[in-house]
Amino acid sequence: MKRLTKILLIASIISFTFACKENNKAGDNDEHMDHQEQMDPSSMDHSKGPESVSFENKEVSAIVGSYLKLKDALVETDGEKAKHSAGELVSKLQDSSLEGIAEMEIEAKKIAESTDPAVQRVSFDVLSNQMVTLVKSSNLTEGKLYKQYCPMAKNNEGAYWLSTSSEIRNPYFGDKMLKCGSVEEEI
Repeated sequence: MKRLTKILLIASIISFTFACKENNKAGDNDEHMDHQEQMDPSSMDHSKGPESVSFENKEVSAIVGSYLKLKDALVETDGEKAKHSAGELVSKLQDSSLEGIAEMEIEAKKIAESTDPAVQRVSFDVLSNQMVTLVKSSNLTEGKLYKQYCPMAKNNEGAYWLSTSSEIRNPYFGDKMLKCGSVEEEI
């Protein structure tokens, strides 16, 4: 029985690792980076941060900018930073005159009430889906956004997020599986 358990555990680990590696084969253009740099969230290029994306509606620009800061904090698995960024997002949502953002505010508040990245990532998934809807219904005037997807997030149900870079930096796993995911759509 113990041997069967060990075999199943090893098979699960191999399957888990293989699934993410397959997703990255087509889009992995970072072969020149050493392994440590690839797995270090602090090596992320923040020069193309939230300020490089703007929308016709300034409120949308501010909301998306705060969302992107929150995403970066979750990539770094920094619960305190995510809590702070979510608090900024809540303020921007509360000050907004946009319609249909009440659920976004609810999810952002849940993130702001915790410092546990695992708890924060549950609400980040719902928030990200709502953010995609907001972004697609708004007029992007500067920069690009990428809708990205990790098939292993949410216990292999999969989850989306937005990024200003086509390079995958996974907010659902952080440094554990930093490059797991793929670009699903350019916005």
